[in-house]
Amino acid sequence: MKRSISRLHVSLRLLPVAVFAATGFQGAASAETCAAFKWPVAADLTLMAAPEAVTVASGGAIASVPSKAIQLQLEPSPGIKFPAASGIKKQAIPQNNFSGWFKIDAIAKPGLYQITIPDHSWIDVVQNDELVQSTAFSGDPECKTLRKSVQFELGSGPVIVQIGGSAEKSMKLTVREADKK
Repeated sequence: MKRSISRLHVSLRLLPVAVFAATGFQGAASAETCAAFKWPVAADLTLMAAPEAVTVASGGAIASVPSKAIQLQLEPSPGIKFPAASGIKKQAIPQNNFSGWFKIDAIAKPGLYQITIPDHSWIDVVQNDELVQSTAFSGDPECKTLRKSVQFELGSGPVIVQIGGSAEKSMKLTVREADKK
């Protein structure tokens, strides 16, 4: 009987470790709310916490807006050639940072879309060979997973997303239809 109680005691002590191991990083990321954003980012947090993402190299293309996050491979900023002149002055991007762009071949449904990123990089969207003016932007400097979210009104057809000035060589970001208000 004493041996059974001892085993039970050890099992109960290890239970929190087992629960943490089972939930891992995703459990921790899903608990983050990022409440300072002006609009809901819960879907973005979920996409960022998921291990799977659509990987695209700078200059690459994806067919449509994915239901997953996008892992964009960036290049050193001084050598990047954006398809359209960026809305940020080139000298405002530090020389030791990274930038990149990708094309979405088709926005099937016109409407309000948001692009959410983990750092303070610059976001441009190009449609019909022109920069699309953002309709709103928001951020939360206390959020560990997401830093900035920008909304754009997009028509149907192809779109180019340009990211400028990231401290990292690769960026996981989300592009999705904005939540209805």
